[in-house]
Amino acid sequence: MTALTDATAYPSVRKIALRIVGVMAALGLAAACTNDRGQPTNQTTGTVMGAALGGVVGGLAFGSVGGAVGGALVGGLAGNLVGRALDEQERRRLAEATQNAFVAENNVPTTYTVESTKTSSSSSTQAPPTVVSAKPVAPASSRADGSTCRPIELTATKNGQTTTETTTFCKSAGSQELKPVSV
Repeated sequence: MTALTDATAYPSVRKIALRIVGVMAALGLAAACTNDRGQPTNQTTGTVMGAALGGVVGGLAFGSVGGAVGGALVGGLAGNLVGRALDEQERRRLAEATQNAFVAENNVPTTYTVESTKTSSSSSTQAPPTVVSAKPVAPASSRADGSTCRPIELTATKNGQTTTETTTFCKSAGSQELKPVSV
């Protein structure tokens, strides 16, 4: 049995301190990303939620800290890209398109057009509609744990700017809920 000494205790304390500093920096950064009403922006919310979900899924899928960190990075990036521009109605339609794409034939997109709402009562012009789509880019595959996974290309066009990313989604056996994973 090894005795706990300063030499063996130091790395643990250092790791804990680094984690605390990292969490505080992330919270400070998230707090700085607010809109004019003091609420978090869609981009901030997407990044935080994507990182949290990705970290949990990565940690569970790979059973290691590295898997959790990798999942958090991938989830944070995906959440950032999607949350950057999409409002609640647009995200609901993109989620619906993703559900439909999960069972669709390869390269057959599910597309929705979301009419914009007037952003200001003094403005008579309305922004162009947002178009969201999800397209399966490969066949579904089964994992050893019984879940089914499939890469899906997500595309959103809002205010003339298009963002596209490919994310792998998995569905547990007996569940209808899709979860993004890092592969």
